[in-house]
Amino acid sequence: MTDKVLLTGISGFVAKHVAIELLNSGYDVLGTVRNINSIEQTKKTLEDNNVSTKNLSFVELDLLKDDGWNEAAKGCKYIIHVASPFPLKVSKDRESLTPAAKDGTLRVFNAGINAGVEHFVKTSSIVCMFRKPNRSNPYTFGENDWTDLDWEKTTDYFVSKTRAEKAAWELMESKGLKNKLTCINPGFVLGDFLNEKSCTSMEYVKQLLQGKFPAAPKFSVMISHVKDIAKAHVLSLTNKNAGGRRLIVGSEVRSILELSKIMAENIPSHIKKLPKRELPNFMVKLLSYIDTSAKNMVPDLGLKMQTDPTYAEEILEMKFIASETAVVDAAKSVIRLNLA
Repeated sequence: MTDKVLLTGISGFVAKHVAIELLNSGYDVLGTVRNINSIEQTKKTLEDNNVSTKNLSFVELDLLKDDGWNEAAKGCKYIIHVASPFPLKVSKDRESLTPAAKDGTLRVFNAGINAGVEHFVKTSSIVCMFRKPNRSNPYTFGENDWTDLDWEKTTDYFVSKTRAEKAAWELMESKGLKNKLTCINPGFVLGDFLNEKSCTSMEYVKQLLQGKFPAAPKFSVMISHVKDIAKAHVLSLTNKNAGGRRLIVGSEVRSILELSKIMAENIPSHIKKLPKRELPNFMVKLLSYIDTSAKNMVPDLGLKMQTDPTYAEEILEMKFIASETAVVDAAKSVIRLNLA
C-alpha cells in the first residue's frame, strides 16, 4: 500500500513543487485548498509539468476553522504543512497573520497527532532566525537562533512565521514527539513559478523586470531554489537524521542589486528596466511609509547576513542549487508566463 501524505496549501508556489516531488516519488497525496475553485488550476499545472495526478486528491479546509482536519489526517502516514500567509503589504497590526499561521499549524499538527502520523515536516523560514536588535555587521545566524518577537521592528510576517514554528516545536516537545518534526527554513524562494498564480516572490521578480525599481534597496538575503525546498521536504519524511532539526535550505546570500545583475546578464531583453545602482537607506525608509511592502526590508538595510547551510546538505545528502540558477529560473518563468 502506498504511503499517504497530507499536504497543506497545495495551490501555493512552494507546495505545488512539493506535490510534484511527492507524486514523482510514488506517494499518495491529499492536498488541502482554502477555496475549491483552485483545484482545477492546480491539477492542470501539475499535469502540464508531466506529473501523473492519479494518486492525487483534494479537500477544502480552512486553517482558521477546526472542521475537517481530523478526518483529513486519518490514514495519512506523513504531514507536510506548507500553508501560511505571506502578503506583499505589511500590516500595522504585527499579529494580523498569526491566527492563520500559528493556530493553523496547531490545528494541522493536533489532527496529525490524533491520527498517529509518523512524521511532520513544516515549511518555516530564515525569517524566524535573523531579526533581532543590536546585531553585528556582518551578522551570522544558524539553526539555534530565533527572531526577537519583542522587537518593535519585527513585522507581521516575521512574527507569524516565528510564532508558528515555535508553537509547532512546543506542541511536539510537550507530547514527547520532537524527533517526529522537521522544519525547513529557506530564504528568499525563487525558481520556476509554474503558473500565473501570484505570490510575493513572483511579485518582487516581476517588479524588478518591469522597471518598478529605479534603484535597488541595500538588502541582502539567502536565495533558495524551490526545487531544493521541495526535495528537502520529501527527503525529511524518512530521513531519521532530519528528525528534531531546523534545516536551513539555500545557497548564497545575494543583494537585490546582485539579483538585478544576474537577470541582466541572462535576460538582455529586460536590461534597460533593471536597476543598476543602489538606493540610499533613507530613501527606502521614506518609501516604506507610502509602500508598506518595503517595511520588511527596513530593519535589515545595509546588513550583510551570513549562514552556513552545509549541515543541511550533509543531513539530506544533497547539494543545493546555486543562487544564479534560482534567479534565472524565476525570471525566465515570469517572462514565459507573459507577466513581464
